[in-house]
Amino acid sequence: MSVELDEIEEAEVELEEWLVEQAENGVPEIVLIGLLRAYADDIEHLGYVPRMWGGSER
Repeated sequence: MSVELDEIEEAEVELEEWLVEQAENGVPEIVLIGLLRAYADDIEHLGYVPRMWGGSER
């Protein structure tokens, strides 16, 4: 599956906006970093992004 550059840029902007929103709502940056690292580790381990995140994957 080919991903267009504009789709990557759009996903990046959406993630940045979500991160800013969370930080503005008082979520500490260290918590956001931990979440991103944990999800990145899970995705790397699985080799794909699960379409549903449940208790059994985490």
